Order: sequence, then structure tokens, then C-alpha cells
Amino acid sequence: MRNYLYIPLLVLLLVGCQEKPEALNTSSETKVNTFSFYKDTANLGLTEAIYTIEHLSDTGRIYSKDSLRFGTRLDSVVPNITYKAIPAAVKYILPDTVVVSTGLDTLDFSKAPIYLYVQSSDLTQERWYRIDIAVHTVDPELYVWKQLSAPFPPQHCDMKAFYIDGEIELFVNNGFSTQLYSSKAGIVWESQGAPIGLPTFCSVRDILQCNDTLYYTEGNKIYKSTDPSNWEMMDVSIGGFSVVNMLVAYHDMPWCILQDSATSGLCLGRLHNGTIESMTNVSGLSEGFLPKDFPVSDFAALSFASSSERPRAMIVGGRTQEGIPVNTRWNIEYERTAGYRMLDFSIEQPSFASLTGMSIIQYDQHLMMFGGIDNDMDYRSDILYSDDEGMHWYAPDSMQNRLPDNYTSRQRQTVVVDDQNNIYIIGGQDNTQSYSDVYRGYKNELKW
Repeated sequence: MRNYLYIPLLVLLLVGCQEKPEALNTSSETKVNTFSFYKDTANLGLTEAIYTIEHLSDTGRIYSKDSLRFGTRLDSVVPNITYKAIPAAVKYILPDTVVVSTGLDTLDFSKAPIYLYVQSSDLTQERWYRIDIAVHTVDPELYVWKQLSAPFPPQHCDMKAFYIDGEIELFVNNGFSTQLYSSKAGIVWESQGAPIGLPTFCSVRDILQCNDTLYYTEGNKIYKSTDPSNWEMMDVSIGGFSVVNMLVAYHDMPWCILQDSATSGLCLGRLHNGTIESMTNVSGLSEGFLPKDFPVSDFAALSFASSSERPRAMIVGGRTQEGIPVNTRWNIEYERTAGYRMLDFSIEQPSFASLTGMSIIQYDQHLMMFGGIDNDMDYRSDILYSDDEGMHWYAPDSMQNRLPDNYTSRQRQTVVVDDQNNIYIIGGQDNTQSYSDVYRGYKNELKW
């Protein structure tokens, strides 16, 4: 009997030594605390959005105010969701019911509507969330181009456009007279007749805009206009120089190319308080004179602000006094401690080519160059970008920025940007004809 009684006693002791299990912590909470997606290096757009969570009585909504970037995939994603309390059950309706087991489940969020079901751990409450995730269906980097109406019939002419007070002002010279056309959106053009006070045989491509004032020089005379239809000759003191051409608007003053009457050398000048000042204090020049390969015509010039908000100017390509095309890209900048200086960026990209008849604009924080012709008489139809303020240039992705198929390669076109981020390419020439067509383009992202 002792042997049979000993075994049950041992079992009872072991059972008595076991700890009594604790009661499970339960909650009636069903609210979602945070919502996002886990990072996917192959799908970077997933983590860019910030999601808003709205709680109603027994329902809710999860959504992003901004759409995910174009091309973001939602068919195989891992949601990262936290809750105010650990729920008893979580299900996704996509639209089929998917039970979430690990919290690291790969799910298809590309189907709509998407609902999230949460059941409280005490099984007394439930909540349904509608999840709205928008993805841009249009590429924000895509440029949209469209041909508009022509302001006049095709004819051999030079032209230059400016955007002033909400209108495009287009000067056209056919070799016999200068005419002015204006338009608010490049669709309907109105003839304003011949500008009063502007020389008849004006080389319109040499007109320079500085703020809201236009300048033109001819025969050592300088003309200005605050109303494109009316011009006046300025009373300007020039001294021992002659004005070769206007150059660029810089530091809120028109800069020009001067020729020293004594040495015939070229130098920089600017119009300041009714006087043409010789800019002999620009570093990078030999004794204040411009190099022989500095352009005096057919160049592209642009004044802009650098990424550090310093005023800069670029003079690209063009022809020398002898009519020789040059492969130069001159940069003018100003520093308070060092003053003005000029550098030729072409040493950084010597293969760029000798171009004439281009147009340059600043758009979406980079420079853009249009058209031109090289030494081999090849006309450029592509667009060039510069993301480093004119030092290097490259062709953009043709899938994102490509001119229409009916656009013809050309030079001497004129390009302006309006206050709605529209780019207008107007006219131009090739070796057989002149154009009066108009193309308008914009980057999708800048229209949202």
C-alpha cells in the first residue's frame, strides 16, 4: 500500500507548485494609431506620403492628402500599422477578405475600395476603416507641348519676344520694317503696327529687356521703351567708346559690349545713371579687355539667380567681330568681397560645339537651351539642360521632354516663360525658310 499511495502524492505536489496563469489583458479599443508602408528600395514612392487618420463612431478613414509619385506600385506592399491596443482580429478587404497574421504581410493595395477591419481584443467592439491611397496617373516630370496658332504668315524675318505685364510682346523685322504683335496666351495675336521711335531696320534679336524696360543700340545711339509700341532715344554719355551691342541685363542694369576708340579693343560696359561705364574691374579679363573669341552677335544670354541667390549671367556661343562661331560659355558673377569676375565654362565641357542662334531660359531650377546651328550647319532640334548653372549641359530623357514630331530643327527662335510656367517657342529659321509657328509647353508638376 505504501508504494501505491506515494505516486499520487508526488503528482499532487507537482501540480500545486505550478504558477496560476494570469488573466489576459483585454481592451475594447479599435482605433488605428499610425499608418504607413514599410520602405521598399525598388518602390521609393511608398514612403513619401503622410497619412491622415479620421475616427468616427464605429468607422474611420485613412488617406493621404498628396498623391504618391507617378509609377509607385501598390500591388505588392507591406503596410505598417499600429493600434492603440492590440486587436483580436485584423482583416483587409481588397476586395477579398485577407486575414493579417504577422503584421508583415505583403498585400495588394492596387484594388479599390480598400477596407480595414479591426476587432477589439475583448471581442465587444469593431471598426471599419476605408483606406484611400492615390497615385499620380500623370508623370509630374513630363513636359506637355502643343502647337498654337501662328501670329503671321511665314516670311523671312528675325523676331524677339518678351513677357511684359501679362502679355507676350513679339517684335518682327522682315528686312524692310519692324512690326509688333502681342498675345496673352500665344493663341490670339494682335498686330500693334510699327513701334514708334525704333529704327526701321532694327535688329530685333539684339533688343534687351532689363526689368520692365527694353533697350536697343544702333550707331552708338541707345533707345529705350517702357511701352513696346513707343521708344525714345536716350541722352547717354559714352566717352571714349562706341557701343557694339547690348549683352545682358545684370544687377538690374543693362550691360553692353564696348569698343575702345583708342585701342579698338572690346570691353564690358553698363548703363548706369545715364552714363555708359566701362567695367574694367572685372577679374578674369586681360587688362580689362575681352578676349578675341568673345561673341558680339548671335549669342544666347541669360541673367538668373544662383542656388545661393547670387546674381549670375551666362553668355553662350555666338559670333566674334570677324563672324567666327565660338564654343564658349561665359559666366559673370559677383561677390561682395571679390567683386565682378568672368569665367569661361567651356573648359569643363570642350566637346559642347560652336553654336549660334540659340535661346536660353531658366525653368524649374535649371537652365534650358533651345535650337541653334553648329559649324557643320546642323540644326539642333533637341533641348539641353544644365543643372549646375551653365557649366555642363545634357539632353533630357526624351520620354519626359520631347518637342512635337512636327517641330522642325531651327535656329534664331525666340523663347519666353510667362507667369503661369508656360514656355513659348516662337518662330526661327533654317537654311531654306523662316517659321512663324508657336509651341507652348509646361512641366506637369508646375501646373498642380
